[in-house]
Parts: sequence; structure tokens; C-alpha cells
Amino acid sequence: MLHEKYEAVIGLEVHCQLLTSSKAFSPESASFGADPNTNVDPISLGHPGTLPVLNDRVIEYSIRMGLATHCNIAPLSVFARKHYFYPDLPKGYQISQYETPICYGGFVEIPAGESDNGRQATRRIGITRIHMEEDAGKSLHDQHPTETLLDFNRSGVPLIEIVSEPDIRTPREASLYVQKIRQIVRYLGICDGNMEEGSLRCDANVSIRPHGQTALGVKTEVKNMNSFRHVERALEYEIARQIKIVEQGGSIQQETRLWDADRAQTRSMRSKEEAHDYRYFPDPDLVPIRVTEELLEEIRAALPELPDERASRYQEEWGLPAYDAGVLTEERAIAEYFERVVAELRVRNAKLGGSTGAKAASNMVMTDVLRVLKERSIGAEEFPIQADRLAELVEMRLEGVVSSTGAQEIFDAMLESPDRPGDIARSRNLLQVSDEGALLPVVEKVLDENPGQVRTYLGGKEGLMGFFIGQVMRGFDGSPDPKLVRKLLQAELEKRRS
Repeated sequence: MLHEKYEAVIGLEVHCQLLTSSKAFSPESASFGADPNTNVDPISLGHPGTLPVLNDRVIEYSIRMGLATHCNIAPLSVFARKHYFYPDLPKGYQISQYETPICYGGFVEIPAGESDNGRQATRRIGITRIHMEEDAGKSLHDQHPTETLLDFNRSGVPLIEIVSEPDIRTPREASLYVQKIRQIVRYLGICDGNMEEGSLRCDANVSIRPHGQTALGVKTEVKNMNSFRHVERALEYEIARQIKIVEQGGSIQQETRLWDADRAQTRSMRSKEEAHDYRYFPDPDLVPIRVTEELLEEIRAALPELPDERASRYQEEWGLPAYDAGVLTEERAIAEYFERVVAELRVRNAKLGGSTGAKAASNMVMTDVLRVLKERSIGAEEFPIQADRLAELVEMRLEGVVSSTGAQEIFDAMLESPDRPGDIARSRNLLQVSDEGALLPVVEKVLDENPGQVRTYLGGKEGLMGFFIGQVMRGFDGSPDPKLVRKLLQAELEKRRS
């Protein structure tokens, strides 16, 4: 959404729940979906006399994200207590980081259209900081007609908060940025990125200013956006709301607003005067975190190939279009499945291990495999066709052993059967016949039985070629190669021209 007079300035705060088995500072389970108030213990409930003990995995996962987003990693950082009083915060403070985050000064790149050479152009969004903290509990306002209920299962679950620079200019860019963060954390295996369940949450700080002005306007904070579409729609509404106020001579009030998806609007939650003074100070129960070079290099060496680098490799090594590379690398499991198919193709036939085989495999994965995953709501790990079997089917199609229709029938059969595609093709009579000697008698018979159509064709109505091909295909017991059928028909018709 662009405005001729104003531009938006947007910064995002993304909270990601980390996929640790236990909580940030206690051994209690951090799993999602348990009955209310069953994943709790004296530490997460803030009982007097309890002491937090940091889960080392939280540090590792935070550094993974920092390295993946080109951040500096602080050799020394500390935890702080962030004080506020709310029913779902049993201690009266949240353990977080304030002045010394573990990661700072990074960036991610989001799509920004296509450049002249066909490669995906990008725009860089800066990351101010990534810090560790614990989650609060959850207030349930819809479980009782008159009371708010509290579930402390989430209390103490480890989070990282990723704070962007105010580099985002449109709601679409904001949505793409959150999608990129989700993609990275899922690639790293540190967060499942499920916005509906709250394991990835996003708040936005948004203001407007006239084009060409560098000073920032008064900002509002927008919360309660639990999908990419809601991020985009909420910011569209809020930007339009602010522009309307300014155009009518009013002024923007600094406040926190909630996105109401049902009404498709933001509404005021609290004003600046009601904002918290968090009274941060270093947590006296937790020692400073020291990140050694040895630990840093160990974590760096274990990082997977990230989606942007992987997409670039697909384009450079295999000549795939930017679109294909983007789709195939969206999910790590899909990318790894695709690469196994290409590797199997190389094993089966060296000449198919390059761009030709990669493009054919890409087409089949993007059309057929992704369709099945969506229809069945499963991940690539659960897909029933192993990479070597799909590679065999891709090879059969490239070699012209089966038609496109036959390949689709074989694919569908492979979803329900462990049989090899070649065996399925033979059992269903789907192998294309490329023997001229076997096809020629059928071609001659079709032309002999349709003299009127032959005269019409020879008279200039060459569109009848499709009729002849169809007659030959139906008259042959098997699956003739359509290209060979066309070639034989053309030759035989030319003989009859004289």
C-alpha cells in the first residue's frame, strides 16, 4: 500500500518460542497442548526460595538465529528482570535481557521483485537485536462467562525476541519479513513457527511521515496479529487510520492498539500514560553468559544451509528459475527431498544429474508432490513416495518411456503402493511403444479405413492430424509414443499425396 503524500515507517518485534524439551530456567516440560496448569513447577510459578537455572539449549538456539541473520554475537551478556504486574506473570517480573542482548546488528533480506537477469531482487531489513527471555502464562477470557482463567503451562517457556530496525515501509514488506523469520527459525529447527498456536507472535510499531522527511512520526504499537494476512491487514488499516487523522488536522496519540480481526480494525488498548515502567535491573540469581570462540565455531559449523544460499545454489548449479528455487526452498524438508531426487537421478543416469533432470524433478515436486502434501496436510517426511522411486518416474518421463498422462497415473498409483514405477507401468500397459515396425501396420490400417479424412487432409485441412493420432492410439494395444505416431502418419500421408 503506497500513498502519494505519506510513507509508513514500520518496525517489528517477533517472539519465537524455542523448541526445547524443558523450560528456560526449570526442568518442567515446555511442550504445547497439555491440560491447563499441568506443565508447572515451583520455579515457573515463582514460589519463594526457588532459584532459576539456565537451560543451555536456549543459548545455543539464540546464537543459531543470530548467526543465521548475520548478527554480532556478544561475548558477554546478562539477564535482567523486567517488572510488571499482571495475573499471568506469577513472579511479578519476567526474566529477559535489556542492555546486553546476546545478538545485535544483523539483517535479513526479503523479496523485492525480479531484477533484469531473472534473479530474485531483495531488500535488506536490519535487525537491531535478538534477546532471550521467558514467556508469561496465558489469560483465557473465553472459557467462563464472567471470569478470566489462568493457564501457567506457558510460563517460563523460552523465547527469543527479534527486534527489527524501522526499515519496513509497507504492510506487504512486513508480512514478507515475518515469513522470512518463520522460514529461518524452521530451517534451524529452533521454533515450529505456528502463529495460530502462539509459538511465533508479532507486534508492530508503526508511524507515518511525509515522503522525503527523515524525522520519525509518533508511533503506535499494534498487537494480536496471529497470521501473515493479519499482519498485512492490520498495518493497512492502521496506516490508513493515521493518515486520515493527520489529513483532518489531528495528531497521532502514542498508544498500544489491538487488531480486531472480526471487525477488521485496530482498537485502543492503552495510552502512553498507561505504559509500564519496567524498572529493569540485572537478575541477581543468574550469572553472566560468556560465549567463547570455541562455542561460537561449534554452533556455526552445525548450521544447515539456509534458504537464500540454497536457492542461489539451485539457480547457479542447476539453472533453475528463481521462482522454482524459491518454492523448493520454502521448507527445509521439501528442499532436502528434492535434492535426494536429483541425486538419485544422477545415480540412475549421469546425464540427468544436471539442469535437465533438476528441472524435471522440480516440476514434479512443485506440481504433484506439493499438491499431495497440501491435500493430506502432511510434511515431506510423511510423503509415501521415496526419492529413489520418484527419480525413476522422472527418468521414465524424460526418456519418453511413458507419456505425461501415463506418468500421472503411475504417480497416483505410487501413493498407495510400494511398487516401482516401472513395474506399475508394465502391469498397467503404460509403457510407450517406440517400435516403428509394430506401429506402422496400425497407422496404415487407420488411413485405409478413413479415405474421406485422408482426402480432406491432403486437400489442406491438416488439423485432422489429431484425429488420425487419436485413432492410432486407440487402435494399438499399448501406449504408443505420440511423437513417433505423428512422424509415421506424416510420412505415410505424404506417400498417399501422389
